[in-house]
Amino acid sequence: MILLKKIKIYDYKTKENETHRLNAEITDSGDLVLSGYDCGQSVKEFFGDFDHEYWLTVKAKNVFTVLLHLIKENFKNDTEFREWLEERNIQFEFHSYT
Repeated sequence: MILLKKIKIYDYKTKENETHRLNAEITDSGDLVLSGYDCGQSVKEFFGDFDHEYWLTVKAKNVFTVLLHLIKENFKNDTEFREWLEERNIQFEFHSYT
């Protein structure tokens, strides 16, 4: 398993030769940063400039809150979560008691 600190959410060009990118990254200080870049004619029409860069930062102290909400909102049970982890080759431990 490779420890990820940055992942590409999307990166594409349209037929009109516009570029749209979004990345998510955990910084060395533990902040979660979404950084995006858009360029093209529609960007110029909307923002008045050909390209637009942006960042959304969740400070490290709130990253676990984000993680817990994402798990709650995306998985109905532990089996779904385990399968998701396995599909991404993310190591985990599972214990049960009967």
